[in-house]
Amino acid sequence: MSTVQNILTSAQLKFGIDPSNIRFQSDFYDAINDSQDDIANRRRWGFLRTTSDLSATQTSRTVALPDSFGKPYDARGAIRITSPAANLGDTVQLMTLDEWTNDFYEDGSTEGTPQYAYILGSSLYLSPIPDAAYTIALIFYKRPTSIADTSTAITVSSSYTELLRMMLYKRLQLAGWSSIQEIQIADSEVERLINSAARDDISKFGGFSMNLPSSTYKRRTV
Repeated sequence: MSTVQNILTSAQLKFGIDPSNIRFQSDFYDAINDSQDDIANRRRWGFLRTTSDLSATQTSRTVALPDSFGKPYDARGAIRITSPAANLGDTVQLMTLDEWTNDFYEDGSTEGTPQYAYILGSSLYLSPIPDAAYTIALIFYKRPTSIADTSTAITVSSSYTELLRMMLYKRLQLAGWSSIQEIQIADSEVERLINSAARDDISKFGGFSMNLPSSTYKRRTV
């Protein structure tokens, strides 16, 4: 399994850099974090999918999202109520902010069991406003954890280390570092590895099914 330290050591050897070179280490951590983020933003990866329980409080429309939240899992059942028991399994339908603003009638004061939601910033907004305390299970894609010199774990699956290394080396070259044996990294090769990783991810975690916008929203009448 690849670790931060052995990828750093590999990069130092590849570029002929002394381990005491602090500037290279700084560029390395910038490059590996940018590479992780780039991979995460390419598609909705199954290996980044996770679940968290959110606590909605009575009379409060907003619920704080997990610190690791990256993208919503936009599929039916991705937001569901797990307590109280009377509402176990009830789903909350996710809308875009545009749908909420343009197509959904919201008087701003109705309380009840949450049925709809949208995401803005670091919060989940619920409608109706919760009339009691609810626990809501949220499925989402997490954001890669930032890698620092004390880190040992890498968010990108170890199955895709070759892709991570290639993107890392390319960024180090763009930062001005030259390898002992010049590395030729074509965009087409990066895309090949992305596509290969995507096929592998689908076989392990299944494909993503888009939840189409509902046609049952109440259109504004005021």
